[in-house]
Amino acid sequence: MNRVFIFFLFCSGAVFAQDIKVEYDKNHDFTQYKTFRFGEGEVITPKDQRQVSDQTVHGWVRNAVAKELELKGLKQVDSAADLIVSYAVGTLARSDAGNLGPMGLTPGSTERTYMNDYTQGSLIIDLNDRQNLMVWRVNATTNMTATEGELLIQTIVQKGFQKFAKPVKQKKKK
Repeated sequence: MNRVFIFFLFCSGAVFAQDIKVEYDKNHDFTQYKTFRFGEGEVITPKDQRQVSDQTVHGWVRNAVAKELELKGLKQVDSAADLIVSYAVGTLARSDAGNLGPMGLTPGSTERTYMNDYTQGSLIIDLNDRQNLMVWRVNATTNMTATEGELLIQTIVQKGFQKFAKPVKQKKKK
C-alpha cells in the first residue's frame, strides 16, 4: 500500500512539474497602475493537437489573469488602461527517450531504453505600460495532461503574480 501511494505521489508531482520565471524591475513602483485591459492573445497549439477550443483557452487565461489583477486592486477597463495584458499559450506533444541504467532493468528484460510521451504546455504573459514598455513578464513551461489545462493556467497565473504591486522596498540610508 505504501509503495503504491509513494509511486502515485511521485507521478503526480511529475505531472505538475513547472518552470515559472517572472521578469520585472524590482525597483519599479507597480502601485501606480490602477487599470488594465487585454490586448492580443494567441493560442500556439498546432491545430491537429488541439483538444479544446481556442475560445475556451482564451477564457481560461483571461479569467485567471483578470481575477489575479483584480485581487491586486486593479480594475479591468475596455480602453485607455494603465497596463495592457498580452499572452501566448499552447501545448506541444513531446517525447523523451533514453537508456536505462543497470538498476533500471526488469529482471530478464533485454530492453535498455525508455520512451516517455507527454504534453508540454507554455504560457507567456506580458504586461506593457502606456508607452508599450514591458513592465512584467510571466514565462512558464510545464508537463501536463489535457484534463488539467484550466487548473495549470490558474496556478501559473497565481504564482506568476505573487509579488505584483507590492510597494518598492526603501533602500536603507547609510
